[in-house]
Amino acid sequence: MLIFLLPYADYEEVWIVKLDVGLNIELGSERGVTAEDGTTKARIERGALGLFVAGGVDGVSVKQIAARAGITDAAIYRHFASKADLAEGLMLAIHTRLTALVRKAAARDLPFRGKITALVTDYCAAADDDWQLFAYHLLHLHHFPTLFTPGSGKVKKYDSPVTACTEMLEQAVEDGDIAPGNIELLASMVLGIVLQAASAKAYLRLQGPLTIYAPEFDKAVWAVLRHR
Repeated sequence: MLIFLLPYADYEEVWIVKLDVGLNIELGSERGVTAEDGTTKARIERGALGLFVAGGVDGVSVKQIAARAGITDAAIYRHFASKADLAEGLMLAIHTRLTALVRKAAARDLPFRGKITALVTDYCAAADDDWQLFAYHLLHLHHFPTLFTPGSGKVKKYDSPVTACTEMLEQAVEDGDIAPGNIELLASMVLGIVLQAASAKAYLRLQGPLTIYAPEFDKAVWAVLRHR
């Protein structure tokens, strides 16, 4: 848990903001994101991840990352071209993982209702499996706009969980499983039910793993899709 002391508006008061962001590097500090567990690169990734989640990419220095990983500043550059390269690689790893998760749920040999349950359950499980990495995606995706906005011109277009969910719902409309509507909005609402709750967990308003709330998320998502 991280505690921030933040000034509130123009008043003399100070608000205390607590975040469940997984800064404890003693637990799982050897676990890699793209690197093999237990390697120096894994320690760099895990150390940087905790710092990025807590302070944002711009608020963290290479020196801080090196200190967290227990190495010299120069050693980082043997594994990553820059701090930006490290930050983007971590974000792209979880972004790609979540996108694949949605597409896997959509491809399951299940009725559409079962696919929704699988999607919600798997999303929660992914969050619980590596909450620190999931929180990074949740709280700081806005730092990487090319990952969730359509590419144009020379800007590479990346696949995304929202795009995958949109296509899943478009197929459901075509198959007659749900009524036609604003599919982009529906996809955002479907994922948003889980993500808003995850935000509440990050700010310590919800306790415990997301998986315990999966049945409630599942019912809420289905209500959004069926009762419009």
